[in-house]
Order: sequence, then C-alpha cells, then structure tokens
Amino acid sequence: MKIKKFIIHNSLFIILALATALRFWNLGGNPPHLSPDEASLGYNAYSILKTGRDEYGELLPMVFKSFGDYKPGFYVYLTVPFVAVLGLNEWSVRLPSAIAGTVAVYLLHLLVKELLGYGLSFRSTKNISVSGSKSYLLSTNYQQLAMLASLMLAISPWGIHLSRGAWEVNVSLTLTLAGILFFLKGLKFSKYLILSSFFFSLTFITYQGAKLSTAIVIIALLITFITDMKAVLRKNWKIIVISFVVALTISLPAILSFNKGQTGRLTVFSIFSYPRPDDFLQKMLDQNTEKVGDLNYFLFHSERLNYARGILGRYFNHFSGRFLFFEGDYQNPKHSSPNQGMLQLFDIVLIPIGLIGLIRHRNRMTTFVFLWLILSPLPAVLTRDQVQAVRAYNMIIPLTIISAFGLSYLLSVVKKPIYYIPYTIFFFCSLIYFLDSYYIHLPMHSAKYWSYGYKQVVEDLLPIQNNYKTVYFQQSYDQPYIYYLFYSKYDPAKYQKNAELSFYLGPDVGLVEKLDNIRFSGWSWPYATGEKSTLIIGNSVAIPADFNPNDYDLISEIKYPDNFMTAFRILEAK
Repeated sequence: MKIKKFIIHNSLFIILALATALRFWNLGGNPPHLSPDEASLGYNAYSILKTGRDEYGELLPMVFKSFGDYKPGFYVYLTVPFVAVLGLNEWSVRLPSAIAGTVAVYLLHLLVKELLGYGLSFRSTKNISVSGSKSYLLSTNYQQLAMLASLMLAISPWGIHLSRGAWEVNVSLTLTLAGILFFLKGLKFSKYLILSSFFFSLTFITYQGAKLSTAIVIIALLITFITDMKAVLRKNWKIIVISFVVALTISLPAILSFNKGQTGRLTVFSIFSYPRPDDFLQKMLDQNTEKVGDLNYFLFHSERLNYARGILGRYFNHFSGRFLFFEGDYQNPKHSSPNQGMLQLFDIVLIPIGLIGLIRHRNRMTTFVFLWLILSPLPAVLTRDQVQAVRAYNMIIPLTIISAFGLSYLLSVVKKPIYYIPYTIFFFCSLIYFLDSYYIHLPMHSAKYWSYGYKQVVEDLLPIQNNYKTVYFQQSYDQPYIYYLFYSKYDPAKYQKNAELSFYLGPDVGLVEKLDNIRFSGWSWPYATGEKSTLIIGNSVAIPADFNPNDYDLISEIKYPDNFMTAFRILEAK
C-alpha cells in the first residue's frame, strides 16, 4: 500500500525520470553515428564558440549555409554552451534535443490539463450521457488524463528516437507545445499571448518545416478559439500588436532567407518539382490515341490530377498501420527503429477507443486535437517522399492525447482487476519489444543508414595524414569533409579562409572538394595506381575486397558494428 501511495503521489516525477532515462542512456552511442546534419550543427556551434562566425566566416548568422541547405540557426546556438562544457562530441551535439524531448513530456502534462479546461469537466466521476444514452465513462480527473498523456509520450518510439538525435524538429515541437500552452493561458490572461508569440516564432528559426507545421497549429488554435480571441482583441488589442511585433522580429531571419532565394532545399523536396517525364506521359496517352489538352486528358491524365493523387496517397500513408504500428518510416529507415512502427503496438487498441470517445464528446478540446491531427501530415505529404516521419512529427501530440484518452476509458470502464491482465501483458510485451528493437538492434541494424564509419576513418587518418602527399577521400553526399572538421576539431578560423562549396546536381546541397592535402573526389576502380605517397579512402563498393596487393597496401579496414560487413577501407598506393 505504501508503494502504491508513493507511486501515485510521485507519478509525474517517475514519468519524467523514465523519459530522461530513455532519452539519455548511451546517447553518444545510439544512434550509432552522427549524421552529416548533426556533425554540421556541432561544428558550426564549435566555430561560433571559437570565432563568433560560422564555417564560412559569417558573423553570428541566424541562418547557416552549411551544405548549401541554409539551416535555421537556433539549434546551433543551443549547442554552443554544451560544446563549451563537454567539448565537441556526440553528447554535446545531441543534448539539446534530448533535453527538449524530456521537457516536452512535462509540457504535454500541463497542456492537457489546460485543454481540459476548455472541454468537458473531467472532475466528475458520474456517467455522462449523450442523446439520452450512456456513453464513455469519464471517471477520471484533469491530473489522471494529463499523467497518462505524459506517460505515453515518455515511452513513444517516435518521441524517443527524434529526441536522441540532433533533430531540429524535436526542439521545434517542444517550442510549439510551449506556444500552445501560453496561447491557452493568454485567452484568460492576455499577457501570456506575448510568450506564446515568442515560442511560436522561435520555431521558425529552429526548423525549416516549421514555416508550415507551426502555421497549421496556429490556424487550428484560431479556428477553435476564435470567439475567445475576438474578446481578447476587443479588450487588449495592444497585447495582440506587441505579440505580432515580437513574432515578426524573431522570425525575420527566416523570412529574409526566402527573399534571398535560400529555398533550394524546399524546391528539391517539393512534390511539385517532380512532374511525370514527357515520354512516360506520351506513352500513356498513345494507348488511347489521346493528346495533351483533350477532354480525356483533363479528366483522367492531367498533371494536377497526378499531383492530387500523389498528395492524397501520401496523406493516407501517414495514417496507415504500416507506418504507425509495424514498420515506421519504411522509406528512410534512419527515421525509426527497425521492425517497429512510429507508435507502440499497444496503441493499435488505444487509438480507436480514444477516437470514438473523443468523437462522442465533441467540445473545443476535441475540436483542436482533431484539427491538429488532420492537418499535421501536410508538411510531409507535400514532399517527394511517400512517408516522412520527421516532417510529420507533429502528429505525435494529437495521437498521444487520443491514446491517453483511450487508456483512461479502459481504466474507468473495467472494474475488476483480473480483466486488466490481458491488456497489461500486451502493454509490457509491446514496450519490451520496442526497447529490444531500439537499444539492442538499432545500433547494428541501422549503422549503415547513419553514415557509420566516418568517425573511425578520421581517427585512423589523423596520426598518419602528414606522411602522405595526397589523400584521396571518396566523395559523397554524406559530406565527408564535415566529419573531418568535426572529429579533428579543425581550427575554424583556418577553415573559414578557404571554405567553398561546389554545386553539381541541384541547388540545395554542395560538396567540398579540397581540404589541406585531402582531395574529396569520385573515382573508377582501380585508382591512383603507381602514385607514391598517396592514401586512398573509400567504402566497400568503391574499394572492393579483391584489390590488387601488388598495387596497394591495406592500412585499415573499418567494419560495421555487426563486425561482418565492411564500411570503409584505407589503402596506400605503391
């Protein structure tokens, strides 16, 4: 009884401790390697710390050129103090996201309680009737449902994974939760609207996709609480003006980046940048002797119809069982845990129950949750990918609230403890399966998706680099140069003098071709035969296992964590 009492009274602390453990344990080693974007964020934070400038010499920018994708800079500045204290390493780069992910669990607890104040009263333990018949038994209170929501987010595979990497979207989501919380408080005490505006606008300088995802949240809030906002506008219009000025001031760098044409990344990923090839369209029209401009073309084959079909398909992909419960981001495995959906498997039971319950209890709380859920996939569906767990990340909050509502119903309607046993077993089996998938199998299974091996290459290269006239490093859009800068802790002031990107395939990402005696280039095998004092670094495809020992000496071979497949080979040309 004492243990039960302790758990009840300290449940929020226990949930936050659980969230912290799941997000911080072995943070530097899982995911198994820094992604190119993580290395870029870290090195630019290091450069700001040492020189006050980014890798290209720009003084305290709010938008970082990076690989040519022009990253919003707030995450870089969040990283600076951690780099100052811990040095330039995986921990210092990922800590801002891990902290943000833990804070999000607490903010969701506060947010659900605030939202419930705009919905039905959950303080009553009586049945609530709808149309004269008994409906869901909402025998819970503000604290219980808020606690369940925070628990669900604490153990969410989606939330855990994106909290453990330097994902700007994760920090953006935490800022969004703060923005919503203070917006709701601002409807009662208008001064909080300034804080809401502050947090919402920070998302624009944190994450590229926030330009749409934050706009969606604000639209959903305004639609749901339009009456309250009109009242605030009548009584405290000055607060609205101040809030607008705050938002405009903070988000100005993101707005100016559009005016400067720094939108190549959006162009490359937009679904509208990928029309059907002319020969494909013509072949399809020839099957029925049709032409572009015919009535049949407009009815069945137009490009607008093709885009609409693609967008709708992508939209429903994000609500599919394959994405949510079984495989996760099957198009980009780096975005999820192996053989695991974005949500826990037990959510497959809770979400339908929660949906039914919320539909039957329509109020402003449920209106906002549904609007947010329905609109949140839009940043993902307007891109070229069939599913995209990062851009659809905002789905996690409404889905978590719905899941918590479903669990609260089960707890209230099932009276006999013996009936809890089947679902409790299912709950813990699902949780254990995820923990095994994420903490045991992901470091080995997903190493190749996380550009594994560059750290080990740089560590092997640094002691011997000066012994060679030229080092040929296989060029890649994994950006090998940034790993060299990061793991060698290359002097930012020195690099800034010669930093230069070359663009080949598109406007969004460039490549560095030279750094000291290193040449980043592609090649056809065999390469650099007969060039003395030359080192060659490439992956197992560029440098095959059957290289000629008469032409090369093997200096080092880097294996993936499974110790079976080779990630990189370092050869010396004879």
